[in-house]
Amino acid sequence: MLQGGFGAGGAEKMMADLAAHRVQHGDQIVVGAMKMPGARSFFPYPESVELRVLDRPDAKPGLLLHPRRARAIRRLIKAERPDLVISFLTKVNCLTLLAATGTGIPVIISERNNPRAQAPRFWRRLQNLLAQRAAGIAMQTHAAAKDLPPAEGKRAHVIPNHCLPVSFVPAPAADHCRFVAVGRLTEQKGFDLLIEAFGKLPADLPATLSIFGEGEAHHSLQNLITRSGLTDRIRLAGLVPTAADWLGAGDVLVVSSRYEGFCNVVAEATCSGFPIISFDCPYGPSEMVRNEENGLLIPNGDVDAMNAAMDRLARDPELRKRLASSPEIMVERLDKLRIMAKWDRLIDETAQSRPRISPAQKVVSTSSS
Repeated sequence: MLQGGFGAGGAEKMMADLAAHRVQHGDQIVVGAMKMPGARSFFPYPESVELRVLDRPDAKPGLLLHPRRARAIRRLIKAERPDLVISFLTKVNCLTLLAATGTGIPVIISERNNPRAQAPRFWRRLQNLLAQRAAGIAMQTHAAAKDLPPAEGKRAHVIPNHCLPVSFVPAPAADHCRFVAVGRLTEQKGFDLLIEAFGKLPADLPATLSIFGEGEAHHSLQNLITRSGLTDRIRLAGLVPTAADWLGAGDVLVVSSRYEGFCNVVAEATCSGFPIISFDCPYGPSEMVRNEENGLLIPNGDVDAMNAAMDRLARDPELRKRLASSPEIMVERLDKLRIMAKWDRLIDETAQSRPRISPAQKVVSTSSS
């Protein structure tokens, strides 16, 4: 298994969980990543799983970066001779399919984001061209599967991320509504739109907003908060180690993403009985949020609608309580055993395409951001 980095993120979390699950099946697992952002992986792996960093320490962006990464993936594949390769996310799906050419080793690719939002669009076009080489395809939502070429879309397995209800200590009672948002501080997550929507709330409405996460947009978002005169009501709260930490820090989750692949925080909120407001962005939220039942789903990018929804929930604790009362809507659908069984079926189906597969398979998995 290869991935862009061993940092925090939905793809990284799912890969760590899938690796741990397959180790229990007796598989030998190697997980490669281009980067190790810290001293160790943000998500833990079983001790038997080998972690490899593929980028050179002095690797810099440029025209040769991706060819170097493709060569590094090919070297790993040829050195390990795995029975199966699992690749996550558009760019590394492309690089892995190219790197595995001629090896006879089957590759499962899995899109973990919105390929239509790839910049440059070259990567989406290349993935659609190369997808026919994949022995197996996993997509997180039915909508995302429709983005594939028709032949590949028909054979894709739709496998959402699993999610267990999170045990958390609710925030102490307060006389104001505490909104929380969670994710990498990037343009994709739309926190600039969220700050704009929050800033339109009446100044005397008792409400605060905490944004949990880190990323390259930290300084621009902090400047926006300062320019908007909201430093006493909005804070950039940094990373938290578990979902229980942000769930226990507020009253309502707000998801302002411009696009998603699945959105783990939506899954965590809906499975844990935590009220949510979300843009109906492609893809993911509409497959988990039932409007007015377990959350409020609003038109994608509509700042005024986001503002109205926040105003409504800030003033109505009974509505917040009602929206939190139906976690069973998503709990069964995202049950971990059910989701891992879907992965097992895909892996077994793909493994059958290579006769020399042994009961204890050797798997290299790759993902990238």
